[in-house]
Amino acid sequence: MFCPFCGVKNEDGQAQCFVCTRKLPSLNGDASPSRPRSMQRTSSAGPVTARLGDRLIAIILDTIFVSAVLLVTSAAILWRWPKITHGQSVVTIASAGAAATLLVVFIYHWLLEGAFGATMGKAIIGVRVTRYDSGKVPGFGSSAVRNALRLVDALPFYLVGFFVAAFSRGRRRIGDYAANTVVLEQPVSLGERITVALLWAIGIGAAVWGTWALCPAW
Repeated sequence: MFCPFCGVKNEDGQAQCFVCTRKLPSLNGDASPSRPRSMQRTSSAGPVTARLGDRLIAIILDTIFVSAVLLVTSAAILWRWPKITHGQSVVTIASAGAAATLLVVFIYHWLLEGAFGATMGKAIIGVRVTRYDSGKVPGFGSSAVRNALRLVDALPFYLVGFFVAAFSRGRRRIGDYAANTVVLEQPVSLGERITVALLWAIGIGAAVWGTWALCPAW
């Protein structure tokens, strides 16, 4: 029996919840207490598709981290080694910058999702990418396909990917269909979540410090 007040599972026949100590409804009453909505999501026997809101927050966290990496990289190239861009047109520099940005974003998602099934943002939120047919880590091949099509899903401002996922079975975007993957909820312990969050924050802090060290004028 699940407590209707705190959601903790109790043994059948107990008079009160052993956690919140509130009185439990009798099994012989009018109706057995239904499991809270939050418990329905976390204690279900089958996999639970990740919510689009959680995936959006994960994207924001990953974008902040990647932006910090790009910031220190730009500082190193444009200010410490100006000869690299000397004599180049604005269009050439902008094109090279855009290509470098796409490459860094691709490598970040490709490596982490291919090896672990989750980027830092996904790990903090508690979602992961898996194979649609087996539930296993996608691997580098499927991860490459999934993230190569991120460019399509992200246009404009991830609206394409959002609407495809919102109206598809399993909330799969175009990249998921092509790579045969799906994003699921993954229970993460508090210690693991704190560890990943600290690594995320340390990485951003190191990038900001590195930018200042390279270009104190900024």
